[in-house]
Amino acid sequence: MLGRRFLLLVAVLMGLTALAASVAPRQPADRGNATSTATPAAPAGGAKQLETVSKRLNTAEGVTRVIVDEGDLVALEVSGSELDTVSLLDEIVAIDPDSPAIFQLLADEPGEYPIELVEAERRVGTLVVREAD
Repeated sequence: MLGRRFLLLVAVLMGLTALAASVAPRQPADRGNATSTATPAAPAGGAKQLETVSKRLNTAEGVTRVIVDEGDLVALEVSGSELDTVSLLDEIVAIDPDSPAIFQLLADEPGEYPIELVEAERRVGTLVVREAD
C-alpha cells in the first residue's frame, strides 16, 4: 500500500515537472545567414574591448581552420548530415542534420585546438587562437 502511494506521488511530481517544462519560455537560437560577424561588447573599466566572433563550420567540407584572436568571444556553430557528437576544448555537444552543435567560449589562450566528431573519430576542424597584438 505504501509502495503504491509512493509511485503515485512520483508520477504526480513527474507530471508537474513536464507541465512546467512545457510552459517555460525558450530563447530562440539565432539562425542568421552571416558566416562571420563581429559585435563589440561594452568595455569594463577601460579594459580591451571584447568582440564576439560568429563562425560556422560544416563537417562535409573537410578539415576547416577557424581563426580567431586571443580575447575574442567565439560563437561556433558546427553543422553536418550525421548523427554524432562534436568535441572542442573538453566540451561535447550533440549534432544531427536538423540541429547543429553550438559552442560559446572565450579564446583566452593562444594555440590550436582540434574540433572532432567523437563517434566517427574524425577531425572536422581546428580552432586557431592567435596572440593578441
